[in-house]
Amino acid sequence: MLYPDTPAKCCSYCGGRDHDFEECPKREADAEKERETARVASVKPPLAGEDIPVKY
Repeated sequence: MLYPDTPAKCCSYCGGRDHDFEECPKREADAEKERETARVASVKPPLAGEDIPVKY
């Protein structure tokens, strides 16, 4: 059977053959880690010697 009715699935993110890119569990997990890292980085305390902006 050279030409099956359903196209072969292959994830371009992780190379998995059981899902497409949009359904990739690794991509979703990595995106969640990235959001968490960005959230933590946005609330980091200033380093010594940095000017702290003052809101009036």
